[in-house]
Amino acid sequence: MYTAWNNLEDLEAWKPDVQTGCFHAIFLYICEQFLKFFVVYRDKVLKQVKYMISCKNVLITSLLLIISTIGIFGQIPVVTTPQPGTLSPGVNIGFPTNRSNPVPNVPAFPGFNNNNRQLEMFERDRLEVQLRNNAEIQRMLNGDSEYFFSNRGIQYELPSCVGMPGTEHFYQTAEKLLDMLSGKTQLNLKEAVFSVENAYFEGQLDRTKYEKAILEMLTIAQTKAKQDGLNWNNPITKNVMLFRVMSDTLKVKLPARESSTVSYPMQYDFDDFWGEENRSKLFVTKLLAAHTGQCHSLPLLYLILCEAVGAEANLAFSPMHSYAKFKDQRGNWYNIELTQGRIVSDAFIIGSGFITTEAIKHSLYMEPQARKQVIAHCLSDLASNYIHKYGYDKFVIQCADSALHYAPGNITALAIKSNYHSACFEYTVNQVGWPPKDTLKVHYPRIYELMEERNDFYRKMDNMGYREMPKDIYEYWLNSLNEEKEKREHNEKYHKVLQFVK
Repeated sequence: MYTAWNNLEDLEAWKPDVQTGCFHAIFLYICEQFLKFFVVYRDKVLKQVKYMISCKNVLITSLLLIISTIGIFGQIPVVTTPQPGTLSPGVNIGFPTNRSNPVPNVPAFPGFNNNNRQLEMFERDRLEVQLRNNAEIQRMLNGDSEYFFSNRGIQYELPSCVGMPGTEHFYQTAEKLLDMLSGKTQLNLKEAVFSVENAYFEGQLDRTKYEKAILEMLTIAQTKAKQDGLNWNNPITKNVMLFRVMSDTLKVKLPARESSTVSYPMQYDFDDFWGEENRSKLFVTKLLAAHTGQCHSLPLLYLILCEAVGAEANLAFSPMHSYAKFKDQRGNWYNIELTQGRIVSDAFIIGSGFITTEAIKHSLYMEPQARKQVIAHCLSDLASNYIHKYGYDKFVIQCADSALHYAPGNITALAIKSNYHSACFEYTVNQVGWPPKDTLKVHYPRIYELMEERNDFYRKMDNMGYREMPKDIYEYWLNSLNEEKEKREHNEKYHKVLQFVK
């Protein structure tokens, strides 16, 4: 019985009869096809090959037929996909590398109703895999058999979730957001937020209730402003009254009702505020239905209300947190901390202790986000929800790269990209038993490259000033909003801005 190739000498000893001309070319083709399915049918194929080589040219055609049959029925064992920790609005970063360019091109998303684009994506993936396989085969034929035998059967690409129930809603929503970002359709935050959340629930959310709840809040804010004798056409009046409808108890007399209506403030939901167990805890639709939310949904709702009445407002980020900002006629910025219904200073936000000078310089934190950047952030939210439901695959990195194209400092997209690199490395290295770094470099260079890419991105995030805020520190910082000092600061700034409301 013939034994398998164990080293380069065995391979060289098997090649003497193959010398020149056409037969040599055929031999190289046979090797290429044979090695692709070598793992599954190793012993069986070796017997056939040894026998056919003894018969030389007569049996070459038979060998090709055998290899083709193996190509039809052979399968590489499927490796279980890792499920890294889920992402919340303030995402824990491994420490992020840029697998592509520093400013990536916006990737095209395959539409489920667009067969040509979907086939193009699959064809690109197939060609990428084929080129890598050809390079490995050539490397083995050039004499590096040790590399081939140590890397056979390794899957380097995270398995795709395309085709799983519900994924089509994510792809369709990604198309919609990219149309807004590219200028094909108008920017519409209300539509973007609903589409992202509806994709998670596979199209089951009630759009009518969503829009009715928003309209009711707008009506209360405008009616209260008029009843208090305020000029609703003043942009700052809109900012302040929309802040009040979310943070104060307002009693208003609506024209269509006989009795007065009382509007109560939104409350912070301290239960699973990162949505680790219940993803809808992060959603604006849940906030409108339950009147409780957190630092992800509350600022987004405020921005949706402002967009509806033409008031200017911006989203901003701090470590594991987001809030809203607006500016008065004199150019003074006001930070709206909707988690406790207060206006706070920049000093208070910096006081968390995790905002570095480098992070501010690189626009990670405290930077007012333009409308297009907020829509890009919705694309990051879409990826985060996808990860929570399905895990990591190419859709995730497409979303992250697209978001970073329009918002290079988006901390959520950077975190997703960092964790994607970690997932790719862990998925591959787990298949070879987590050998030491030196072993990876010598015997598994592609896995070593994935590790280096991950570590490079970690260093990049460090250089940008990112520092991870522990969950318990964030909770302590959040509760500190109840301190008397912040209450006094709120009152001072609130009365200051009221002078612009006439």
